[in-house]
Amino acid sequence: MTILVVGATGVLGRATTLALLKDGKRVRALVRDRARASDLSEAGAELVDGDLTDPASLERACDGALRVFAAAHSLLGRGRQSSAQVDHVGHCALIAAARAAGVARFVYTSALGAREDHPIDFWRTKFEIEETLRESGLSHTILRPSAFMEWHVHRLNGQMLLDRGTTFLVGPGTKPRNFVSVRDIVPIALQALEHDSLAGRTIEIGGPDNLSNKDVALMYLVRMRQEHGKVRHLPLPLARVLATLIRPFHEGIARVLDIALVPDADWPEEFDPRALLAEFPLELLTVDRFVDERVREWRRARAGRR
Repeated sequence: MTILVVGATGVLGRATTLALLKDGKRVRALVRDRARASDLSEAGAELVDGDLTDPASLERACDGALRVFAAAHSLLGRGRQSSAQVDHVGHCALIAAARAAGVARFVYTSALGAREDHPIDFWRTKFEIEETLRESGLSHTILRPSAFMEWHVHRLNGQMLLDRGTTFLVGPGTKPRNFVSVRDIVPIALQALEHDSLAGRTIEIGGPDNLSNKDVALMYLVRMRQEHGKVRHLPLPLARVLATLIRPFHEGIARVLDIALVPDADWPEEFDPRALLAEFPLELLTVDRFVDERVREWRRARAGRR
Protein backbone atom coordinates (compact mmCIF):
# COMPACT_ATOMS: atom_id res chain seq x y z
CA MET A 1 0.00 0.00 0.00
CA THR A 2 1.42 3.36 -1.05
CA ILE A 3 0.68 6.45 1.04
CA LEU A 4 1.13 9.81 -0.68
CA VAL A 5 2.18 12.68 1.57
CA VAL A 6 1.62 16.16 0.17
CA GLY A 7 3.58 18.81 2.07
CA ALA A 8 6.21 16.23 3.04
CA THR A 9 8.93 18.82 3.75
CA GLY A 10 6.77 20.82 6.16
CA VAL A 11 6.96 20.23 9.89
CA LEU A 12 3.87 18.02 10.05
CA GLY A 13 4.37 16.32 6.69
CA ARG A 14 7.99 15.46 7.49
CA ALA A 15 7.20 14.10 10.94
CA THR A 16 4.33 12.00 9.57
CA THR A 17 6.40 10.69 6.66
CA LEU A 18 9.22 9.57 8.98
CA ALA A 19 6.73 7.94 11.37
CA LEU A 20 5.10 6.02 8.51
CA LEU A 21 8.47 4.85 7.22
CA LYS A 22 9.53 3.77 10.70
CA ASP A 23 6.33 1.73 10.85
CA GLY A 24 7.29 -0.04 7.62
CA LYS A 25 4.85 1.75 5.34
CA ARG A 26 5.56 2.59 1.72
CA VAL A 27 5.55 6.37 1.39
CA ARG A 28 5.56 8.58 -1.68
CA ALA A 29 6.51 12.20 -0.92
CA LEU A 30 5.44 15.00 -3.25
CA VAL A 31 8.23 17.58 -3.20
CA ARG A 32 9.10 20.82 -4.98
CA ASP A 33 12.74 20.76 -3.90
CA ARG A 34 14.48 17.39 -3.59
CA ALA A 35 17.35 18.95 -1.66
CA ARG A 36 14.97 19.69 1.21
CA ALA A 37 13.82 16.06 1.25
CA SER A 38 17.19 14.27 1.37
CA ASP A 39 16.46 12.92 4.86
CA LEU A 40 13.15 11.51 3.65
CA SER A 41 14.82 9.81 0.70
CA GLU A 42 17.51 8.34 2.94
CA ALA A 43 14.78 7.02 5.26
CA GLY A 44 13.17 5.20 2.34
CA ALA A 45 10.56 7.56 0.91
CA GLU A 46 9.90 7.64 -2.82
CA LEU A 47 10.31 11.25 -3.93
CA VAL A 48 8.00 12.54 -6.65
CA ASP A 49 8.52 15.97 -8.18
CA GLY A 50 5.36 18.03 -8.09
CA ASP A 51 3.45 21.01 -6.86
CA LEU A 52 -0.09 21.78 -5.78
CA THR A 53 -0.13 24.41 -8.51
CA ASP A 54 0.61 21.75 -11.16
CA PRO A 55 -2.46 19.49 -11.64
CA ALA A 56 -0.61 17.07 -13.93
CA SER A 57 1.97 16.39 -11.21
CA LEU A 58 -0.85 15.66 -8.75
CA GLU A 59 -2.33 13.10 -11.12
CA ARG A 60 1.05 11.39 -11.42
CA ALA A 61 1.58 11.45 -7.67
CA CYS A 62 -1.86 9.96 -6.91
CA ASP A 63 -1.52 7.18 -9.49
CA GLY A 64 -1.23 3.93 -7.53
CA ALA A 65 -1.63 5.54 -4.10
CA LEU A 66 -4.29 4.13 -1.77
CA ARG A 67 -3.98 6.78 0.93
CA VAL A 68 -3.30 10.54 0.73
CA PHE A 69 -2.19 12.77 3.60
CA ALA A 70 -2.50 16.46 2.70
CA ALA A 71 -0.37 18.52 5.06
CA ALA A 72 0.61 21.48 2.86
CA HIS A 73 -0.48 25.08 3.25
CA SER A 74 0.58 28.52 2.06
CA LEU A 75 -0.44 30.96 4.77
CA LEU A 76 2.65 33.07 4.04
CA GLY A 77 2.73 32.46 0.29
CA ARG A 78 2.53 34.96 -2.55
CA GLY A 79 2.42 34.92 -6.34
CA ARG A 80 2.16 31.42 -7.77
CA GLN A 81 2.43 30.04 -4.24
CA SER A 82 -0.32 32.27 -2.84
CA SER A 83 -2.87 30.83 -0.46
CA ALA A 84 -5.57 31.12 -3.12
CA GLN A 85 -3.52 29.01 -5.54
CA VAL A 86 -2.17 26.45 -3.07
CA ASP A 87 -4.77 26.16 -0.34
CA HIS A 88 -7.81 26.46 -2.57
CA VAL A 89 -7.18 25.71 -6.26
CA GLY A 90 -4.37 23.27 -5.51
CA HIS A 91 -6.27 21.24 -2.94
CA CYS A 92 -9.36 21.10 -5.16
CA ALA A 93 -7.11 19.66 -7.89
CA LEU A 94 -5.57 17.20 -5.42
CA ILE A 95 -8.98 15.95 -4.30
CA ALA A 96 -10.03 15.52 -7.95
CA ALA A 97 -6.81 13.62 -8.74
CA ALA A 98 -7.26 11.38 -5.70
CA ARG A 99 -10.82 10.59 -6.68
CA ALA A 100 -9.83 9.78 -10.27
CA ALA A 101 -7.02 7.52 -9.03
CA GLY A 102 -9.35 5.57 -6.74
CA VAL A 103 -7.70 6.64 -3.48
CA ALA A 104 -9.28 4.78 -0.58
CA ARG A 105 -8.67 7.37 2.17
CA PHE A 106 -7.91 11.08 2.09
CA VAL A 107 -6.72 12.77 5.28
CA TYR A 108 -6.81 16.56 5.12
CA THR A 109 -5.08 18.96 7.50
CA SER A 110 -7.41 21.89 8.08
CA ALA A 111 -7.11 24.36 10.97
CA LEU A 112 -8.79 24.83 14.32
CA GLY A 113 -11.51 27.44 13.94
CA ALA A 114 -12.10 26.91 10.20
CA ARG A 115 -15.51 28.25 9.31
CA GLU A 116 -17.43 29.82 6.45
CA ASP A 117 -17.55 33.29 8.00
CA HIS A 118 -14.06 33.40 9.54
CA PRO A 119 -12.56 36.93 9.51
CA ILE A 120 -9.34 35.65 7.85
CA ASP A 121 -9.46 34.21 4.32
CA PHE A 122 -7.07 31.34 5.09
CA TRP A 123 -9.52 29.78 7.56
CA ARG A 124 -12.44 30.33 5.18
CA THR A 125 -10.47 28.52 2.50
CA LYS A 126 -9.78 25.63 4.86
CA PHE A 127 -13.51 25.31 5.48
CA GLU A 128 -14.25 25.40 1.75
CA ILE A 129 -11.82 22.53 1.13
CA GLU A 130 -13.41 20.57 3.97
CA GLU A 131 -16.74 20.97 2.19
CA THR A 132 -15.23 19.99 -1.17
CA LEU A 133 -13.79 16.85 0.41
CA ARG A 134 -17.10 15.94 2.07
CA GLU A 135 -18.88 16.30 -1.28
CA SER A 136 -16.23 14.36 -3.23
CA GLY A 137 -17.40 10.90 -2.26
CA LEU A 138 -13.90 10.04 -0.99
CA SER A 139 -13.53 8.25 2.32
CA HIS A 140 -11.87 10.95 4.38
CA THR A 141 -10.83 12.32 7.75
CA ILE A 142 -10.35 16.02 8.52
CA LEU A 143 -7.84 17.12 11.14
CA ARG A 144 -8.17 20.56 12.69
CA PRO A 145 -5.02 21.31 14.70
CA SER A 146 -4.40 24.51 16.62
CA ALA A 147 -1.27 26.64 16.01
CA PHE A 148 1.89 24.54 15.66
CA MET A 149 4.40 25.09 18.46
CA GLU A 150 7.20 24.57 15.98
CA TRP A 151 6.08 27.69 14.09
CA HIS A 152 4.06 29.93 16.38
CA VAL A 153 5.94 29.33 19.62
CA HIS A 154 9.45 28.98 18.23
CA ARG A 155 10.10 30.22 14.70
CA LEU A 156 7.82 33.27 14.85
CA ASN A 157 8.61 34.20 18.45
CA GLY A 158 11.26 32.48 20.58
CA GLN A 159 13.82 31.83 17.87
CA MET A 160 14.17 35.57 17.25
CA LEU A 161 14.95 36.09 20.91
CA LEU A 162 17.57 33.36 20.87
CA ASP A 163 19.18 34.43 17.60
CA ARG A 164 18.78 38.21 17.72
CA GLY A 165 17.92 39.08 21.31
CA THR A 166 14.66 40.70 20.25
CA THR A 167 11.22 39.52 19.23
CA PHE A 168 8.37 41.58 17.82
CA LEU A 169 4.73 41.07 18.76
CA VAL A 170 1.92 42.67 16.80
CA GLY A 171 -0.19 44.55 19.31
CA PRO A 172 -0.10 43.69 23.01
CA GLY A 173 0.23 39.94 22.33
CA THR A 174 -2.02 39.08 25.28
CA LYS A 175 -4.71 37.02 23.52
CA PRO A 176 -4.89 33.43 24.87
CA ARG A 177 -4.05 30.94 22.12
CA ASN A 178 -3.68 27.20 21.94
CA PHE A 179 -0.48 25.63 20.66
CA VAL A 180 0.11 21.99 19.74
CA SER A 181 3.26 20.14 18.80
CA VAL A 182 3.31 18.15 15.57
CA ARG A 183 4.53 15.16 17.59
CA ASP A 184 1.04 15.02 19.14
CA ILE A 185 -0.73 15.32 15.79
CA VAL A 186 1.23 12.52 14.10
CA PRO A 187 -0.30 9.58 16.07
CA ILE A 188 -3.79 10.78 15.16
CA ALA A 189 -2.81 11.28 11.53
CA LEU A 190 -1.49 7.71 11.42
CA GLN A 191 -4.73 6.35 12.84
CA ALA A 192 -6.76 8.37 10.35
CA LEU A 193 -4.71 6.94 7.47
CA GLU A 194 -4.77 3.35 8.64
CA HIS A 195 -8.08 2.72 10.44
CA ASP A 196 -11.65 2.88 9.17
CA SER A 197 -12.92 3.94 12.59
CA LEU A 198 -11.99 7.57 11.91
CA ALA A 199 -13.50 7.76 8.43
CA GLY A 200 -15.94 10.63 8.02
CA ARG A 201 -14.70 12.35 11.17
CA THR A 202 -13.56 15.91 11.78
CA ILE A 203 -11.12 15.86 14.70
CA GLU A 204 -10.05 19.00 16.55
CA ILE A 205 -6.55 18.73 17.98
CA GLY A 206 -4.84 21.04 20.46
CA GLY A 207 -2.29 21.14 23.21
CA PRO A 208 -2.73 21.37 26.98
CA ASP A 209 -1.97 25.10 27.29
CA ASN A 210 -3.74 28.31 26.35
CA LEU A 211 -1.09 31.02 26.49
CA SER A 212 -0.48 34.37 24.84
CA ASN A 213 2.37 35.27 22.53
CA LYS A 214 3.65 37.52 25.30
CA ASP A 215 3.59 34.59 27.74
CA VAL A 216 5.65 32.56 25.28
CA ALA A 217 8.24 35.30 24.83
CA LEU A 218 8.62 35.67 28.59
CA MET A 219 9.11 31.90 28.93
CA TYR A 220 12.09 32.14 26.58
CA LEU A 221 13.50 35.16 28.41
CA VAL A 222 13.34 33.40 31.78
CA ARG A 223 15.23 30.41 30.40
CA MET A 224 17.86 32.61 28.76
CA ARG A 225 18.76 33.81 32.28
CA GLN A 226 21.81 36.06 31.95
CA GLU A 227 21.27 36.67 28.26
CA HIS A 228 19.83 39.98 27.11
CA GLY A 229 16.49 39.94 25.38
CA LYS A 230 13.71 42.36 24.58
CA VAL A 231 10.09 41.98 23.60
CA ARG A 232 9.00 44.83 21.33
CA HIS A 233 5.45 45.60 20.25
CA LEU A 234 4.14 46.86 16.92
CA PRO A 235 1.14 49.11 17.67
CA LEU A 236 -2.08 47.90 16.08
CA PRO A 237 -2.79 51.16 14.19
CA LEU A 238 0.65 50.93 12.59
CA ALA A 239 0.11 47.24 11.83
CA ARG A 240 -3.13 48.15 10.03
CA VAL A 241 -1.33 50.71 7.86
CA LEU A 242 1.54 48.31 7.12
CA ALA A 243 -0.88 45.53 6.11
CA THR A 244 -2.47 47.86 3.55
CA LEU A 245 0.89 48.96 2.17
CA ILE A 246 2.42 45.48 2.03
CA ARG A 247 -0.57 43.59 0.61
CA PRO A 248 0.12 44.36 -3.11
CA PHE A 249 3.67 43.08 -2.73
CA HIS A 250 3.37 40.23 -0.21
CA GLU A 251 -0.11 39.08 0.71
CA GLY A 252 1.27 36.47 3.11
CA ILE A 253 2.91 39.02 5.41
CA ALA A 254 -0.19 41.22 5.17
CA ARG A 255 -2.28 38.22 6.25
CA VAL A 256 -0.12 37.70 9.35
CA LEU A 257 -0.69 41.35 10.29
CA ASP A 258 -4.43 40.94 9.61
CA ILE A 259 -4.54 38.00 12.04
CA ALA A 260 -3.36 40.19 14.90
CA LEU A 261 -5.95 42.84 14.02
CA VAL A 262 -8.97 40.55 14.51
CA PRO A 263 -10.77 41.37 17.79
CA ASP A 264 -10.34 38.56 20.32
CA ALA A 265 -14.09 38.04 20.64
CA ASP A 266 -14.45 37.48 16.89
CA TRP A 267 -11.95 34.63 16.88
CA PRO A 268 -11.35 32.69 20.11
CA GLU A 269 -8.22 30.54 19.84
CA GLU A 270 -8.45 28.59 23.08
CA PHE A 271 -8.92 24.81 23.18
CA ASP A 272 -10.01 22.35 25.87
CA PRO A 273 -8.21 19.03 25.26
CA ARG A 274 -10.38 16.88 27.56
CA ALA A 275 -12.56 15.40 24.80
CA LEU A 276 -9.49 14.76 22.64
CA LEU A 277 -7.67 12.97 25.44
CA ALA A 278 -10.72 10.88 26.28
CA GLU A 279 -10.52 9.37 22.80
CA PHE A 280 -6.78 9.55 22.18
CA PRO A 281 -4.81 8.90 25.40
CA LEU A 282 -1.82 11.10 24.52
CA GLU A 283 0.65 12.75 26.85
CA LEU A 284 0.39 16.17 25.25
CA LEU A 285 3.56 18.21 25.13
CA THR A 286 3.33 21.40 27.17
CA VAL A 287 4.64 24.72 25.90
CA ASP A 288 6.88 24.88 28.97
CA ARG A 289 8.61 21.63 28.06
CA PHE A 290 8.79 22.56 24.38
CA VAL A 291 10.50 25.88 25.19
CA ASP A 292 12.91 24.06 27.54
CA GLU A 293 13.89 21.75 24.68
CA ARG A 294 14.46 24.61 22.25
CA VAL A 295 16.58 26.64 24.70
CA ARG A 296 18.69 23.58 25.58
CA GLU A 297 19.30 22.99 21.86
CA TRP A 298 20.30 26.64 21.50
CA ARG A 299 22.78 26.41 24.39
CA ARG A 300 24.33 23.22 23.01
CA ALA A 301 24.74 24.85 19.59
CA ARG A 302 26.40 27.92 21.15
CA ALA A 303 28.76 25.73 23.16
CA GLY A 304 29.69 23.82 20.02
CA ARG A 305 30.66 27.03 18.21
CA ARG A 306 33.07 28.13 20.92
